[in-house]
Amino acid sequence: MSVLDSLPDRPLTDAELASLNHSDALEIAVDVADSEGAGEGAIVGLLLATDDWVKGLVYERDGWRVAETVALGDDANARYEGMQTCEAAIRTALD
Repeated sequence: MSVLDSLPDRPLTDAELASLNHSDALEIAVDVADSEGAGEGAIVGLLLATDDWVKGLVYERDGWRVAETVALGDDANARYEGMQTCEAAIRTALD
């Protein structure tokens, strides 16, 4: 099952984000963007990271899509730089 297949066909709630952070499959799940005016539980920009990659996901009318994926190497700064790259891609996609 792909990361996208595991997400609901709507923006995420805060509880679902917390559940992703407790998942054994992921190291980090971070809320990057919420739907304006929707209040709590409308996460439309999401960073996900494992030991091997960082993905920036965005929710649009047709559902979730990957805005950017960065493979992580052995560099100590790889995850940080990957998260910055993916966050920028999310913000660009949602603008």
